[in-house]
Amino acid sequence: MKGLAILFLVIIFISFPVFGYCQESVESQVQISVSAQVKGEEEPPPPPPPAPPWAPIPPPPAIVVFEGRAYPHAFLTILKDGQVAATFFAESSGLFKKELTGVKAGIYTFGIWAEDTAGRKSVTLSFTVSILEGMTTTISGIFISPTIELLPVQVERGDEVNIFGQAFPESEIKIFVASTETIKEAKTDTQGKWDYKLNTALLSEREHTARARAFYIDGEYSPFSHTVSFLVLKPGALVCRGADLNFDGRVNIIDFSILLYFWGQKKPANICADINQDGIVNIVDFSIMMYWWTG
Repeated sequence: MKGLAILFLVIIFISFPVFGYCQESVESQVQISVSAQVKGEEEPPPPPPPAPPWAPIPPPPAIVVFEGRAYPHAFLTILKDGQVAATFFAESSGLFKKELTGVKAGIYTFGIWAEDTAGRKSVTLSFTVSILEGMTTTISGIFISPTIELLPVQVERGDEVNIFGQAFPESEIKIFVASTETIKEAKTDTQGKWDYKLNTALLSEREHTARARAFYIDGEYSPFSHTVSFLVLKPGALVCRGADLNFDGRVNIIDFSILLYFWGQKKPANICADINQDGIVNIVDFSIMMYWWTG
């Protein structure tokens, strides 16, 4: 008997968590497709042995299939109601397909995220799906967001900031730079790697943010990446070395001790203790130091 297919359309709500030291939460919508199908059999299976009349008959389990695009050899994690349900690697092409078996009927919130070959993580893509007993539900059209990183986090106006990451191969990357939004473009290579050197000459002397989105030739596009931030200073103002407060090439307990000494001070005598140059030594500077921690 051939299978009966049922098609659903699911709107995904993606919440972008706070990343690094940029305080932002973003919600957007993309579309995927969900289909459920009864698995056909050439011959009916033999009937199970009769159960005692008092024993309830358990409902048959379901199968959930996840299909989509990530990065070549990306390490993916699937969550079911907040718990890890499966981990696996994407193919060398960046495509992935994974089955969850033995899923009971019910309504579940699934999540999926990827880690690229450099250890950077994507945002978590979340969606809620109703699973029917004894059926195979396929969730397709998943497009994992790019990973993103930038260096350096502080530059003098006119210097370059290198923004880079990984996404699905041969896709176009659009980089959104704010405060005043500017859109830049990059292209991924066959391994999904991308980078863009941003000239800061036209940016104001303040903190800015960047996030990225991948677009594929068939019209599909990913959610936004995490948001990362960088600081543009006036020319000649960059006399510090980021979180390396004692200039020894490492970020460790010595730098942390210096930070604590100036904690809470506005315009500290050691201007490098105010790592993000916002006029006060506080939790933001501590977060930056933890990000660059070498031990």
